[in-house]
Amino acid sequence: MIDLFSPTELKRQKEQNYKTIYEKPKSLLRALIQKLFLKILFKLFPKKFSSYKNKIRLIMNIDARRSHLLLVSSYLRFRYPRYFILPSTQIYALHILIKFSKILEPQKIDFFLMGGCLLGAKRQESFAGKPKDLDLGIKEDEFPKLLDAIPLLKKNGAKFIRERFNKNKLERLQIEFPGMLVDIGIYRKKNVEGKEMWGNEDETKWIEKTERGSGQKFDSLTFPMDNLIPIKIYGREFLAPPNPEIYLEKKFGKNWRIPDKKQFYWNKKN
Repeated sequence: MIDLFSPTELKRQKEQNYKTIYEKPKSLLRALIQKLFLKILFKLFPKKFSSYKNKIRLIMNIDARRSHLLLVSSYLRFRYPRYFILPSTQIYALHILIKFSKILEPQKIDFFLMGGCLLGAKRQESFAGKPKDLDLGIKEDEFPKLLDAIPLLKKNGAKFIRERFNKNKLERLQIEFPGMLVDIGIYRKKNVEGKEMWGNEDETKWIEKTERGSGQKFDSLTFPMDNLIPIKIYGREFLAPPNPEIYLEKKFGKNWRIPDKKQFYWNKKN
């Protein structure tokens, strides 16, 4: 079983008000092998055992993720011939997004693309960069349906599910599939200067250099949202907030259309 997070990352997340609600048990054979290996490691290096243990786990996790990605992406190129030319991380992330959509079909949950997913979809009709997670959102009133879908997520390969609280409010649900995290923010209505806006307390907006500091994330990000609109990614339709440019400029700055490094473009016309 591939662990997406290192022990250090899991500790950091725990400190940031993450609460685990499900963790897939490890296989008995794997647990026995790991236990035996750690005993041998302790006998050989008793004084440096803790530091060696964490380093070895990290290296093993990275190698396992790479091997898993290589094998699965090779298979996916034949499963989705249309996407044969996609980079490995892109075709795997797309596969997880399609899989997640199908899992939630019976629940009729209208999740929508946010963060880097929305940036890539709007800018180049693909994922931005090398995706390690999928940024999605749902409206607050649909969250109970997502909780009801947890048994389906478990049945379809979810390894780890956790909640994040901010100021005693549940702000996001994270679902880890092998090698890919689905990060779902819960968006609530807010009154901003007499206007109805939507926001998630975990998200912050971009402040330009002329306003504060040297270009940094600061303050809560809110944006208008009425009916969701269709948006394409790799030629497939998903949902997005209306006028996504408003959100993207607040999130990533005025130059969000210009990537800071070489990117894969599915549709260069964007």
